[in-house]
Amino acid sequence: MPDNGPMPPTNRPAGTTQDLQSHFAEITAKVPVDESARTAFIQSKLLLAHTHPLLDIASRDAAVKSLVDRLGSASQGVLSQLVQAASPQKTTAPVPGGVGYGFFYTDPGFKTAWGNGTSIAFDIVCPTPPGGNVNTFLYLTATNRSGKGVEAFISYNGQNDTHFKVFDWARSPNWQTDIPLAGLSNYLRSESAHGKNYQVLPVWNGTWLLQGSTWRNQVLLYNHVRNGWDLVYQYDYSAAMNDQKTGWVGSWGPIVETFQPLYQHTNPMGALTTQLISADNTGKWGSWASLTAAQSNVRTDNVGFQKVFLDPNYALVVNS
Repeated sequence: MPDNGPMPPTNRPAGTTQDLQSHFAEITAKVPVDESARTAFIQSKLLLAHTHPLLDIASRDAAVKSLVDRLGSASQGVLSQLVQAASPQKTTAPVPGGVGYGFFYTDPGFKTAWGNGTSIAFDIVCPTPPGGNVNTFLYLTATNRSGKGVEAFISYNGQNDTHFKVFDWARSPNWQTDIPLAGLSNYLRSESAHGKNYQVLPVWNGTWLLQGSTWRNQVLLYNHVRNGWDLVYQYDYSAAMNDQKTGWVGSWGPIVETFQPLYQHTNPMGALTTQLISADNTGKWGSWASLTAAQSNVRTDNVGFQKVFLDPNYALVVNS
């Protein structure tokens, strides 16, 4: 990768990396903006912080405050909307359910156990349609541990509206790439795990220090037609090291992020082959390694999802 980024994940042939940022930006520009989805995204993040089972009350309050500070004007009024959404009388907005199943990095240990760079690669198990009673939003997402990194994720809205999106925590507006899944045939592929085949989208995103206080966020998708990674999003920005290492953002690995109080009969979904890599304080990258149980905790908010299998903690497939 250019400018001292990490080498490609070991489970994919390296090939050559092609820059398709302009192509993905053109498609994104044609996709109508869904303000309800954007509001729901912020609501859900606030709820995840406010209800995290491994944090005490003071830590939860600090996590919520860090999110509000990071999101700025985008989060104004969202806390009150969150309360309204949880009210039994509220019927027009989705109810953020939290985490159907997924991994959170051990805090403060593994989340900040990197120097000048961190990157994650994983295969999103993303059935189309999601099946069951999914009738509003559902996200398959992850962070790479950095406080100003990106979420490159699958977004469901009901059964027939599925997108690949990029939310950049380092910039405003945060919303960037938005591609209908139908336009990603070169990236969707079938992978076998535990004797069954799953549709997956291989995603790789990283955050690293270029020089001085300049950082780079980057997202790539694996093109199985030509056996190489395609650069779909990149952004350079100024930030202090403290911005990347503190706060709630960056604390979750692959999760199923939910917006309904109960899920039934959904198709299997989750993540395979979750790997991370770090650069030390001199910028030298180490080796890719699978996420382990010692580095992460499993969270479930009991909204109907159950394990199909768990390989601690680099692979997880669930259904309901």
